[in-house]
Amino acid sequence: MQNISKEEFIRFLIDEGALRFGNFKLKSGLFSPFFINLGDISSGAALHYVGSAIAQRVKEDFDGADILYGPPYKGITLVSAAAIAYEQLFHQKIYTCYSRKEAKTHGEAGMFVGRLPRREDRVVVVDDVLTTGGTKVEAIRLLEETFDVCVSGVIVTVDRRIREADSGLGEYALSSVITLPDMIAYLQAKNDEHARLLIDFYEGKYNG
Repeated sequence: MQNISKEEFIRFLIDEGALRFGNFKLKSGLFSPFFINLGDISSGAALHYVGSAIAQRVKEDFDGADILYGPPYKGITLVSAAAIAYEQLFHQKIYTCYSRKEAKTHGEAGMFVGRLPRREDRVVVVDDVLTTGGTKVEAIRLLEETFDVCVSGVIVTVDRRIREADSGLGEYALSSVITLPDMIAYLQAKNDEHARLLIDFYEGKYNG
């Protein structure tokens, strides 16, 4: 598979209904003229496509990573798809790990499932979108405090931060398949009326 371009990935999100336009209230409290829901991507072919896009980011920005960690719940599907695609594309093994929201008290028990990180492992957190970085920092702290491991960074499918907004990740590296300016450029090239609303959001001028 050739590298997936930003334009191709945006078109894919629209076709799959994972990128929708309207007026939405985000978890951060901001109102947004668009919404990204990776949970709408559910077919085998679509998940493989997303996994391939993430795998490309792993290879280019975190080459040599050992484990992909997925925060519950959408991150779980994303790391699974990415690990499969990574081995198919690059013929290199990479492991997955995810956590439950509550520790299991029967069977294998515990909070974590998959390959448990060791101190020497290079771990990358994978999630759907980033607005403020708060949930990503929680995931990083959970991993570092539990396993005494150093997290290499974070990959998201969409970085939807407004202009000059801090990622909230501090020294941790951030990689994304696409950004909000990428989406704006795509819509402008298509003469799509939603481009103006996304520009307002990016400039911090959108109020619903």
